[in-house]
Amino acid sequence: MFQLTAWSIAPMCAAVFAMIAYQRARPRDRVPGGHALRFLFLTLFLWSTAQALSMLMGTTAAITLAAQFSYVGIALTPVAWFVFAVSYSQRVRRVPRHLFNTVCALPGITVVLALTNGWHGLIWREIEYVEVNGFLGMVTTHGLWFYVHAFYSYSLILIATAILAFALLQYKQHYQTVLAAVFAPIIAVVANVFYLSPVNPYPWLDLTTLGFVAGVMLLDLGIVRRGLLHTAPIARERVVEQLKDPVLVLTQDGTILDANQSALAHWEDQDPLLNSNASRFIYSLPLRQLLDSKANSEATIKGRAYEIAATPLDPTNEETHVAVVFRDVTERRAKERELHNMKTRLEHMAHTDALTKLYNRRFFMERLGEEFERVRRHGGAVSVLVFDLDHFKRINDTFGHDQGDLVLVAVAEVVNKIKRVTDIACRLGGEEFALLLPETDKTGAINLAQRLRSAIERYPYATQTDHALSVTASIGVATVTPATQHPENVLRIADRALYRAKDSGRNMVCFESEAA
Repeated sequence: MFQLTAWSIAPMCAAVFAMIAYQRARPRDRVPGGHALRFLFLTLFLWSTAQALSMLMGTTAAITLAAQFSYVGIALTPVAWFVFAVSYSQRVRRVPRHLFNTVCALPGITVVLALTNGWHGLIWREIEYVEVNGFLGMVTTHGLWFYVHAFYSYSLILIATAILAFALLQYKQHYQTVLAAVFAPIIAVVANVFYLSPVNPYPWLDLTTLGFVAGVMLLDLGIVRRGLLHTAPIARERVVEQLKDPVLVLTQDGTILDANQSALAHWEDQDPLLNSNASRFIYSLPLRQLLDSKANSEATIKGRAYEIAATPLDPTNEETHVAVVFRDVTERRAKERELHNMKTRLEHMAHTDALTKLYNRRFFMERLGEEFERVRRHGGAVSVLVFDLDHFKRINDTFGHDQGDLVLVAVAEVVNKIKRVTDIACRLGGEEFALLLPETDKTGAINLAQRLRSAIERYPYATQTDHALSVTASIGVATVTPATQHPENVLRIADRALYRAKDSGRNMVCFESEAA
């Protein structure tokens, strides 16, 4: 026989709310504290369901049996609250088995004693059944073990609340979550104390389950929906909040669950930073690379350069959230660029002739050595032109050394116009120049030398006195082949060809082979 009255509505509603919360928590059971949260909702469901049945039953035996089975939820709910607090604060998906078994030992005894109460009366010393407006309810006088159970349960709830509150206090910008964690169990405890107190006008009606459900709903709003279930509680005041580097905690889809004060100061503008997506202001780096702990990434954020170090909060879980530290390296990168540019300029100065801006002899010999090795290993050819300006001493003696320097600069301009991109032009010293021609055989080298000789002769050299100035050059050509023994040999051979051109009347090109 069932009795559906107003008194049975409260535990039935509690059972429905607990089951809805249990189903809503399913996606979170892979995060630290998630399993314990579902365990808490399940114990509340068992408690409120058994209590609802005890109020729906119309016989004393059925009411007593339902009340006995309600102790499965009554005894385990404080345990579930404690396990949730520990697993969340320690960032583990499950607490150690020995700890779980230890805290369950006394509640297990309580459940056994409740189911066997008729033999010893340690839970209920006396049971009285009363009828109120057609409703049959149970009023009890508690036995000794009930007070042991009550003291243990209240202590467990108090310890768990302190652990959870301490963990949440590490979030400087989330004080409201601490209030949710503290007031959630207080609501349930107050409801339970009222039920047990002598001032309760309805001693057959236990509203403790409704108190727990109201507390859990407050916890859901204050912690779970704010994303803090995913966030690692650490000593923020001593570590994270003192860091000058911005720190974000991100979900796998880039949602910002937490941020230290440095991140808020750097990046929070009109829109709140928390619960927004990191892609809102991190444009230069894909999300996958941002969350990759092995990427060693860099990103430019609001005009500043940052090195990025990502650390998964739970390395065993692929869906875990990631703490990302951003180190500002803007000044360091600027100094590195400045140092690189200075090094480049110094290297260029070390390899360049100051007057003509062509390469110097040292750089020319280095490149000649490299080309020599290439030809020796892989075959092919490379040619060298060595040329000297004819009667250059007359120019210096007649027009002065300043005019002679202008002529050298003009010749360098002619060389740069005639040579190819891959050719290396240098000033060997005085009025003597050289060209290194990679991948160029004898015919190609002689043709380029003739074009160069003609261009030097035709160039309009100006003087301060408007006198016409005639400049010509004698050019010696030599080619490196696999038979060449040493890179200096080819320069010596080209010199020999140059002197032969001078001896033959100047303003001409002569070629000489190694065997000559």
